Amino acid sequence: RLASPHKAGAEAPANARFFDAVLADDFGVPYASRDAVAIYERDGGELWRHYDVNRKAHEARRGRELVISYYIMTGNYDYGFKWIFRQDGGLEFAADLTGIMLVKGVQPGEHGEPYGHLVSTGLAAPHHQHFFALRLDVDVDGPSNRVLELDTRTEPPGGDNPGGNAFRMEETPLARESAAGRDLSMPTHRRWRVANSSEKNSLGHSTGFLLAPGENSAIYGQPEASSRRRARFLDHHLWVTRYKPGEDHPAGEYPNQSKGGEGLPAWVADDEPLDGEDVVLWYTLGVTHTPRPEEWPVMPAHRTGFSLIPA
Repeated sequence: RLASPHKAGAEAPANARFFDAVLADDFGVPYASRDAVAIYERDGGELWRHYDVNRKAHEARRGRELVISYYIMTGNYDYGFKWIFRQDGGLEFAADLTGIMLVKGVQPGEHGEPYGHLVSTGLAAPHHQHFFALRLDVDVDGPSNRVLELDTRTEPPGGDNPGGNAFRMEETPLARESAAGRDLSMPTHRRWRVANSSEKNSLGHSTGFLLAPGENSAIYGQPEASSRRRARFLDHHLWVTRYKPGEDHPAGEYPNQSKGGEGLPAWVADDEPLDGEDVVLWYTLGVTHTPRPEEWPVMPAHRTGFSLIPA
């Protein structure tokens, strides 16, 4: 409903294909949102490279990417969303944050601190956060899947680690919904892998895709804040649920009118098993924005996202 049109040669290259989206207004009447979706190929940078110093041989390939994009405008902010399909089999979700910051007037000599930053004479922009909740209904080689949490840990010193530089990766199944509210962990380089429960590759490993996070943030709003009560999906970076029709929106159907607790917290209360089931991943991507004067009057696009990589 908030989609805004692309402009050829701006948000998308001039040779992109543009498509209308047919939506319904508040009275159920259909209308066309013009040029809401763009599909195009673009240069993907370096796909792979190797230089053999012994033979003085140099091999490299450039990549091509297929991009599907749309933009929305919410008040003063503009958000661009892209699904990017790469030649290495990976998929990437990219979000571009741009538009105009919400500012307030301040007296001369004031700086808006500690809750904001001066971005121009007499104007301060408050600190704030952006969160994007993505519903990933995955079916890796069919609907019978499991989700594994990958943590990398240092090997203790001793006979198995004489050089003191060994580390190992541990896979922990997320067996039930109650245990599948998970958070990022920088000390363990945490990732998640969705694997088929029975299909194997030529090496005998389960086929799967890796959810590789990019930039992310914790929520700084207090748990009792009204906005956070209505958006309890922010309690974790990742949730995993069994697929059920109608479970589409992580904060429930009507978050603005809710008292809180709807959506994901209510859905995982029955604690269903997840191993070998049709699973849905809910990934929350957060951006903490402490404004800079270089972002006024129009904010340069801040790019963030995550990847789904065959593994």
